[in-house]
Amino acid sequence: MRPALLRLLKRPSALSVLDSLISMPIGVEQLDVRRTAKCVRCLSKTHKQARSAPAAELQQTPANDSSFPSTKRALSFRIYEINTPHKQAADKAGGSCDSAQSFYARNPRSLALQPERLDFESDIGHTDDIGTRLVDDPVHRNDFALWEELLRYRQRHYGDKGTLDIWEGLTSRVDGVHLPVEGEVADFFWQSFVEAGIRHGVILNEIANYALALWNTTGKRWEGFYEAVVGGFIDRGMTQQAVEWHKRLHHPHLTHPNDILHVFRPIALSRQQNRVTGAIKPGGRAASSSLWAFRSICRMTPGHQIYAPIMSTLLRCGRLGDALSMHRLLIQENDHPHSFDEFEPLLESAKQYGPWASYQELHSYASQRFPEMINETDDPDKIAAETQGKVAHEERPIKDEFGARIFATEALNFDTILSGLKMFGVPALGPQSLREMALRARGSQDILSKLRKLERAGISLGNSVFVRLLRKLATENRDILLSDLLHSDEHPDVLEDARIQESLLLSYYMSQDWRHYHMTLAVLSELSNEGPALFNIHFRKHLAAGEWTLASKLVDEMALRSQTLTKESIDFMVEKVLTPRRPGVSPIKGQRRSEVVEVTFLFRVLRRIVPVGASVSPDLWVEMIKRFGMMNCWDELRTCCLWLARHYSSTPKQDHAPLQIISLSTVQQSSHTTSPDEHGNTILGAIFSKQTQAALVYWGFRMRVSSKRDDYNPFHTEGGNFVPWVRGLVLLRELGQNGVQLWTRWIRRACRHRLAVLYGRPRRSSRHMSRMLRRENPYSVERVLGDIDRAWGQPLLLQGCAPRDVYRLVNPPSSKMSQRRTRRTFLREKSLRGAAFVSSR
Repeated sequence: MRPALLRLLKRPSALSVLDSLISMPIGVEQLDVRRTAKCVRCLSKTHKQARSAPAAELQQTPANDSSFPSTKRALSFRIYEINTPHKQAADKAGGSCDSAQSFYARNPRSLALQPERLDFESDIGHTDDIGTRLVDDPVHRNDFALWEELLRYRQRHYGDKGTLDIWEGLTSRVDGVHLPVEGEVADFFWQSFVEAGIRHGVILNEIANYALALWNTTGKRWEGFYEAVVGGFIDRGMTQQAVEWHKRLHHPHLTHPNDILHVFRPIALSRQQNRVTGAIKPGGRAASSSLWAFRSICRMTPGHQIYAPIMSTLLRCGRLGDALSMHRLLIQENDHPHSFDEFEPLLESAKQYGPWASYQELHSYASQRFPEMINETDDPDKIAAETQGKVAHEERPIKDEFGARIFATEALNFDTILSGLKMFGVPALGPQSLREMALRARGSQDILSKLRKLERAGISLGNSVFVRLLRKLATENRDILLSDLLHSDEHPDVLEDARIQESLLLSYYMSQDWRHYHMTLAVLSELSNEGPALFNIHFRKHLAAGEWTLASKLVDEMALRSQTLTKESIDFMVEKVLTPRRPGVSPIKGQRRSEVVEVTFLFRVLRRIVPVGASVSPDLWVEMIKRFGMMNCWDELRTCCLWLARHYSSTPKQDHAPLQIISLSTVQQSSHTTSPDEHGNTILGAIFSKQTQAALVYWGFRMRVSSKRDDYNPFHTEGGNFVPWVRGLVLLRELGQNGVQLWTRWIRRACRHRLAVLYGRPRRSSRHMSRMLRRENPYSVERVLGDIDRAWGQPLLLQGCAPRDVYRLVNPPSSKMSQRRTRRTFLREKSLRGAAFVSSR
């Protein structure tokens, strides 16, 4: 079929038809099916007449007419004359415009039928070869149908780079082109450029400058520019950039203050939806970053009236806490509900689900804003009775900043300030006020005396970390730490954040700033629940500093004191110690420490803390087993597997019992008939799954052997040497004797697969180790089969079959995955020949 098609295409008639179809102004896919043949013939005939017309005119033109070039014969192919833009503009008046360029300019869809031509015409992201493209012609410079075709092609084939090429062509290569600002074409151009600009910040500045210059010169702008830029940043979670670009674009792209509603994202809120019945703290910050950005935009945009749509959206998304915070912000910005109907849903939601303090606040606002509606809808006696019990216990402390200024005033002594506080009925003081009071005190005892006077006066000091630490240091007369705490530049609220304090502790430890280090340690002792030793914090500190030896010694001390690591510390250790790897691939070498050192350190730490009560995920144990096996660390792998089996198994431990040469029928029967849940072996079942046991067999075969060294004797019997490749089966026997459920079917399948690699039909393996083992294999298949049966304790591969069909055994049916992998190996070897293929292995 293929040679016949090639012969058909080589005919002159076929070439003429194809040339006519390519040159047609409409696509072939738009032809009427019922009139296809007629349309093709008519268009082909018309096109031939149009091609022959210029030749006939040339023959009839006088020789002395200089307006037409002379020629001796009509050419059989097109000639495209490339002129400068000024010459083309001059030729337009005389009616001699380039036929090819005018044809493509009038019919931009025809470019889609010629990808090479379209690629050439859209390559305008530079200032080279000016005058060679269609858009260089002043006649077609503002033809946005042509620009759209070029942009769509460039986007399809080159992505953001293609979009930026068209932008460079519009702004740098061609002069005097103004982007349209209305219609679908304008939306397509501006949206494409803005999306590419958000991903590339430099080009976004150019687009913004271009839009501002267009506004200053023509008074026109694209209405969706503000929403596309600011909303695009909010959709991507880049809230800080969204706020900064709002400051830049609000003039002239924000027509009305209410237009900021276009960047309010209810979809982002619904993704982070909280349950309405959850506990909501009044006055809390917005839960989502998009709402935080919108709140900042509202503060910077005066005159907006968007209360009703904002409240309805937040309540519909079930975000009552954010609705309360937005209510406070909007009324501060003089954006109030216009009717009680707009305010009533928020009031009812707060009454049903929110805190009582928030409902009181909203009820007080409604009684002032809509007094007649509140009297009609609510029962005043019931609200007064419920409010009376709450207001009695409500504290309205003085502002902390104002109290701090009072205590810092040198003209007022402590007794005068205390009398004033009692006179005005101040119920509580904040940490900043207490800090200023302590700075003016004369030592630790004076601080304690003033704290007692404040408490006798009925003024609450709170239970913040600063107050607890201030009282503790003053009681213990630790004047140096007390002075460092009072003169610290940290805000009292920062002392409540354990993560910030732990990061500061690490930075002070690395820089050896011991005074701030001990102060931060004292703060963490108040925040932590593990006592003054702070073992977990010091463990994470040593790991972050790269001091693995000190971290290991700290774990030993924790084990002696019967204390364990928390889940946070274990996760932190895994993140800092293990080198990341891709699934199915060993870790990348050359980073951090040796991969063996990493996994050995992790196993040593976990082995110390698990017996004292630490909880370790089975996935972490499986990951450690995989790393030991991939790195061919068999001794460490065996130690890890046996320790796991003996620790988690409910069967009697056999720590020092030698492996006996017995049949596994009893062990297998008990393993298959007893469920893991009955013996509490759920963790063992998750660790030593079917795939893990098959991998142990594979890693046992993954060993370079020699006939001169044949001293593998796991049972320590005279004359009991085995082929080293059966060490995986020996390990599985040991695991079975320690309570691990063995999956014989998967083990048998893994053995047959390894035998097929070593003794099966010749097949190019994709793994270098497999090819090397097959090439250097010193053993016969009969000996390996015999050692497998002896290591397992009973016939494993051909149980009950006589005589043994060795050929069928070592040549199991190939799976589709194996066949595809073999084909890929051959193709790779064929494409990468010589040293390139050898180095890639």
